[in-house]
Amino acid sequence: MELSIINIILIIIAVALAVALIYTTYKRKQLVLRAVRRNETRYNTQLREAEGEIRRLATINKNLAEQLEAPKRNTFAPKVKASQLVDTESLVIEQKKLEQQQRELSDRNKMLWDMSLSIEKERKHIQTLKNEIEKEHKAVTDSIRYAKLIQNAVLPSQDILKESFQDVFLFWRPKNIVSGDFYWMKRIGDTVIFTVADCTGHGVPGAFMSMLGVAFLNEISVEIPDAPPAQILEEMRRRIIATLRQTTNPLEPKDGMDMAICVLNLKTMKMLFAGADNGMYLVRGAELIEYKAIKNPVAIYPRMKNFENHEIDVQHGDYIYMFSDGFQDQLNEKMSKFTSRRFRELLVSINAKTKVASEQAALLNAAIDEWRGTYPQLDDVLVGGYCIN
Repeated sequence: MELSIINIILIIIAVALAVALIYTTYKRKQLVLRAVRRNETRYNTQLREAEGEIRRLATINKNLAEQLEAPKRNTFAPKVKASQLVDTESLVIEQKKLEQQQRELSDRNKMLWDMSLSIEKERKHIQTLKNEIEKEHKAVTDSIRYAKLIQNAVLPSQDILKESFQDVFLFWRPKNIVSGDFYWMKRIGDTVIFTVADCTGHGVPGAFMSMLGVAFLNEISVEIPDAPPAQILEEMRRRIIATLRQTTNPLEPKDGMDMAICVLNLKTMKMLFAGADNGMYLVRGAELIEYKAIKNPVAIYPRMKNFENHEIDVQHGDYIYMFSDGFQDQLNEKMSKFTSRRFRELLVSINAKTKVASEQAALLNAAIDEWRGTYPQLDDVLVGGYCIN
């Protein structure tokens, strides 16, 4: 069942308020956790130093006690020659000094013991804070996972996509749990409208924008069912500018999306393509044909241009690829991008190996993992491959 724009916006507002509150709390708790970990390391170091000092002082204390007992034991010693006797007055002075040192060491020992008790108390407090932060982190993660279920619910299933194509894959790898990249498709009679889009940002903000994009596409496909792709992009841009109240003020955010969209007639095998910053590749045999986009996003822009249609005669077995920029912009351990050139070569290569969509997706997955190595994923990644029936 398709959701109206009002229902989608109400869902977005409700989820946004809940997730934004939890997300803010989560970020604040993360800062506290980092401070807690630093303090825990410092307190552990202090505790180890205090325990070492206590052991050292205990040894000194023992030695002093032995020195103090020595004169007492010598009281009952046999008489010796006068030349061997120690000056009694000097011995008394030395004994008093040793007793004073013993008292000072005892006081310091007590201070270190009190300090160790204080550190242990602080350590327990840190552990309590850590447990609370882990609990908050779980709550935030659970909320975002639920948001992912909502995002998946408004996107078409791959089973629906396969009804209109010989084979299809969607290599979708969000940077976080939810994604700012999305795909969409609708079939109206013998016409199939399908798209891949890349929203501003990733994670929760990008996911909210993607839900808005899906809602607008559902509305436009109902209100203007025979619209060519360029007109759909124009309508999308108009609605995003109006809904987000965008102006040309350079200090205001310019949230929107890059999008590639195709309208395919399954009877005539004619396809129209239009792109907003995102192009499209058609692979036929060993040949890759690139269809470029207009360098404008689906949002306000300083120099706004009209979007353009490209008419294409497709054939059985052609593969249509639409994608976000996440794959091409991924860095490796040498800080090098994958680049669009490597991406085109990869698509031609996987087409030569297999025409099975699931196998192509697996090859893309292996390629990006091999490229980035241990380097973290930078952005959402989405590649849609559609084999013409």
